[in-house]
Amino acid sequence: MINFELNDGIGIIKLAINDKNSFSNESFLGLKKAIQSAKESNAKVVVLRSDTTGAFSLGLDLTTVSSMDMAKDLAPFLELFYHNLTELYQLPMPTIAEISGHALGYGAMLALVCDYRYATSDIRFGLPEVKIGIQVPSFIYALMGEAVGYDVAKRHVLLGDAFKAKDMPSLFEEITDSEEDLKKKSKSLQTKLKKNSFSAMKDTKKGILFVHKPLLDLVKEDVKNTIASIQSADAKEGISASVEVRRPVFTS
Repeated sequence: MINFELNDGIGIIKLAINDKNSFSNESFLGLKKAIQSAKESNAKVVVLRSDTTGAFSLGLDLTTVSSMDMAKDLAPFLELFYHNLTELYQLPMPTIAEISGHALGYGAMLALVCDYRYATSDIRFGLPEVKIGIQVPSFIYALMGEAVGYDVAKRHVLLGDAFKAKDMPSLFEEITDSEEDLKKKSKSLQTKLKKNSFSAMKDTKKGILFVHKPLLDLVKEDVKNTIASIQSADAKEGISASVEVRRPVFTS
């Protein structure tokens, strides 16, 4: 279940899908609704957090993907995939990701599109798509490159290894030792942001998004390229191997 709550000017999108917070078409629709509710609310700040212990989100539900009718279901599935990322990225108010559990694949992407990220030191964060034969979206690589430098981001997305938050500190506003400390630090930022003029923050964020418009222009190609990538022989093998909990054997 994914829901949106508004409390004293702070909007909270809570992820509580399953034990891994892995996304299917149904949960994409739930996230789309929550993001739209946030957009239409009078929240001055929006926080994205998980209600699932140990997992911010471990990405896509690959069992769902493996059983999908690629000709009929893949394109609308990926439209939702990218819609949620770009809509969260373009929310008019500042956004904060509270990452108190592992964030991999789509989970890492959701965190990257937020304006601020807080993490606990023990979480693992990463984009392991190449390990299952799927491309990393250029939009996401660009966001990571802005945060940590393009050479570091390039090494990461080509290797696909997850890293501990403390190993890439520039990606996060702050790294804490516990979830309790994470929430305190996040709350402190929320309080500071709430004191600002919302109209000024909204106009400023609009200007920031205008400067970074070329990043959003990448998404149209990303959708097309991801459709092709997921239908490749290597992706089919990688997804099957993940579902069957075995090492993939790629042919290319």
